[in-house]
Amino acid sequence: MINKLRAVFPGLIEYRPEEQPDIDAYRWFTTDKNEIVGIPEKELTEKDLLLLEAFLQSYHFRHAPLNQQELAWTELLLHGTPSDQVPEIKGDAYRFIYFHLSESTIEPAAFREAIAGFYPEFVPIVWISANQGVIVEQGREPDDGKISYGQITDLLMSDFYMKVHLFIGPSFSDLVHARKRFQKGAEWFETVRRYTKSSVLSFIDAVPYLILSQSSVRNEEIVSAVFQDTLEEKELLATIQTFLECNSNATMAAKELYMHRNSLQYRVDKFIEKTGIDVKQFKGALTVYLALMINQIR
Repeated sequence: MINKLRAVFPGLIEYRPEEQPDIDAYRWFTTDKNEIVGIPEKELTEKDLLLLEAFLQSYHFRHAPLNQQELAWTELLLHGTPSDQVPEIKGDAYRFIYFHLSESTIEPAAFREAIAGFYPEFVPIVWISANQGVIVEQGREPDDGKISYGQITDLLMSDFYMKVHLFIGPSFSDLVHARKRFQKGAEWFETVRRYTKSSVLSFIDAVPYLILSQSSVRNEEIVSAVFQDTLEEKELLATIQTFLECNSNATMAAKELYMHRNSLQYRVDKFIEKTGIDVKQFKGALTVYLALMINQIR
């Protein structure tokens, strides 16, 4: 898309913070791949703006200064810089917490200050537009329970008088595919927001909605995000399927599989630990069972 746009607007540039472009000399947009591009104001007519705004999203630079971690994540997620070229980002587990604000009037510095109060250490924030972005959590266990996302939305809504939606993405352990996962998570967030008004949604909550929206979601990506490193452990997945089909009754499932109840419980706990999805709870069980069915017919 960028090359086609550049053929029409020769002065188009991709935003790179380290190049320090003259922000006011350009009209800025984000593409469907979350790339930030600027077109010189002098090259644009009113007709051009109407056309561009039909398939690009306007981008406004109102954001707080970026530190080195945020610059690195911006390069990785928005510009596609290879992960081995951003040494500021460590190889710990990470996940993206997407946010959508109903208004674009919030001051980024105030937003950062509000978010910082919920974390024991600094978390990078990457803005996608004036009212959308992602908080990058690194090195945290997916279900450690230390962060109350409901409290985050309550605080932001009460302090800034606007609606806030959060989408808690799945946890990942490598950076090679981080940009692709970021883009897919943003797409999933946009999809599920059409189906539910909940202020906080996790990936586990979203899977049924994503499956219902087949026009915009590839099933393979859902399966990969649900099962992660267990996808090739056929015996483990078969055990989980039997467990769920026995209504999560460990005794019944163990008898069905001709194994000791403790052995079955060990496998269930192993699956929960590896994926972060608690199949003993209804939502987790529903998500995993739907993904198992998809995996069987792929």
